[in-house]
Amino acid sequence: MRLSPTQGHFCTHHRRWKLTVPIPEELISELRQRADIVGVIGQYVQLRQRGKNFVGLCPFHNEKTPSFNVSPSLGIYKCFGCGKSGDVFTFLKEYAGMSFTEAVRHVASQVGISIPEEPAHSSQAFEHRRRVIAALEAACELFQMQAQHSADAQNFFRQRMVPAEIIERFRLGYAPAQWNATLQGMQERGFSLEILAEAGLVIRREDGTAYDRFRHRLMFPIANVFGTIIGFGGRYLGEDPDQPKYINSPQSALYDKSSTLYALDRARHAILRKQHVLIVEGYMDALALHAIGLEHTVATSGTALTEQHVEVLRRFTNRIVLVFDGDRAGRDAAHRALTLALRSGVGVEVVLLPEGDDPDSLVRRRGADATKALLERRLSPVEFLITWSKARADWSDPHAMAMEIRALAEILASTPDELYRELLFREFSDRVGVRRELLLWSLPPTPKKRFGQRAQDVAPPPPEPLPPAAPAPILPEELELLRAVLFSRSVAAVLFDDYLFEPSTLFSPVAEHLLRALAEHHRNHPGDEPLGAALPTLPLDDQARQLAEWIVFSSEEPSERWSEHGVELDRDRLWQRILDDALIKLEDRRLERQLHALSEQLRADPENGALLEEIARILKLRAEYQKRSS
Repeated sequence: MRLSPTQGHFCTHHRRWKLTVPIPEELISELRQRADIVGVIGQYVQLRQRGKNFVGLCPFHNEKTPSFNVSPSLGIYKCFGCGKSGDVFTFLKEYAGMSFTEAVRHVASQVGISIPEEPAHSSQAFEHRRRVIAALEAACELFQMQAQHSADAQNFFRQRMVPAEIIERFRLGYAPAQWNATLQGMQERGFSLEILAEAGLVIRREDGTAYDRFRHRLMFPIANVFGTIIGFGGRYLGEDPDQPKYINSPQSALYDKSSTLYALDRARHAILRKQHVLIVEGYMDALALHAIGLEHTVATSGTALTEQHVEVLRRFTNRIVLVFDGDRAGRDAAHRALTLALRSGVGVEVVLLPEGDDPDSLVRRRGADATKALLERRLSPVEFLITWSKARADWSDPHAMAMEIRALAEILASTPDELYRELLFREFSDRVGVRRELLLWSLPPTPKKRFGQRAQDVAPPPPEPLPPAAPAPILPEELELLRAVLFSRSVAAVLFDDYLFEPSTLFSPVAEHLLRALAEHHRNHPGDEPLGAALPTLPLDDQARQLAEWIVFSSEEPSERWSEHGVELDRDRLWQRILDDALIKLEDRRLERQLHALSEQLRADPENGALLEEIARILKLRAEYQKRSS
């Protein structure tokens, strides 16, 4: 079931999901508490700690500075750039395209909880999508089985020195040369012609019949970042010169070659660990580098590197290393990719392979150690651009050299990172022997004005975005009360069960609305889970939801590092003190307003003894409250 995404507030679709997903709410709540949301999101987004929360570049929209916040204590996330927010299930649904049931089962498998299979209650659209994915998975298994019995496939593996472990790990297969071998094999497995065509496995003729898209080809399954097969690449093993060497699955709702990177599902953990990614041009190149332990390698899938590819990779790392073929075409491709990467604001380096080599042939020809050593000899953008330019232009001609330098300067100037750009221009100036100031003034007018300014005239780069100011007017003591209730369930229990506090006591309507929703959830869902973790399911209006998000992601909890200094903190006790302090201040404010109203009455009736006694009583109470809060 695919539901429309929610902009600007937490996803509230869980209530609708309960109509179709027979998983107990108690189990969903337990999974939400036990799930490591930082671990789940951190597999797909590069996160770093900021206080008690984590921040990173939002995976739902393109941005240069991180505005995507994750709260591990509450198990929720919020992007203050595009407004996307939710819990671990929402993230898996919206980022991975899972149904809610799939997301619950995925989290359950990670925390070691078994959920029995239940009859499908999915919508027709989701069932169709599920069948397409099932067909791709079944085709992968069929291709794997056929590869084991294909002499051509086995000969290719031997000649290209593909280890058995790589064949198995990447599930390499073979599509026979017959026109309908895959069609027949898949129909025997229960898949309709419609599903096979939708999956890109067969091509329909005008008369309604169909034939195999992939024939006599080595098959490379292409997966999304979660490891779900979404398409295939096929390498031709025959001698027909009219056949393209490689073909890929057609574009579909599942497979978009402009944003899909081969082997990213296998490489993402290594990329996060290494803090850079190796990008190659071909499937075999990626396999060759994985085989020698360079598991942070990905390949483009049937297209040149695109901005979407770079944005996908930015979720894992800000450093890209281009390892393209050593021929003229490969170096031109590296030039285009480097230009795009600089424009996207990522750090980029290039490895120049020997003429005529690609990563696959290099590994086979020179071995693992020599290949790894060569891949460590990386060129900076400046070094590569000069090398590339000198191979195509005559730098002995001053006029030609000037034109080339100007063109390269424009490429270097395109990076939005001002400090990175400054360092690149300093290196460029040193290498070409032209003053940095002259290089800057050689740029077209717009960049020249921006980069030619004196240092003191250039505004500093914008700081990391922080959660915006409170989205609704609210009293400081109301804010503190809500903060304590959102972060500590025991404090919420004291407020609602022991103190029997009425939300109507609050002064701000938005604070009252939020507290009333929290009180209702506390009564209907007993347990230890902080109420802040329930924000995705609370029936809040936009203003209250924005306030709750702001409180959660702009608040700091007591630091765990106190324990490193021998100080053990009782968090619930600290939150209780915050709550009690807020209640005292709220009562004092209530008395202050009462006092103001009585003073107005006394002004009209200065001889009223009852009013004077009541004012004296309130003044005494206020003095006591102020003494307790000091």
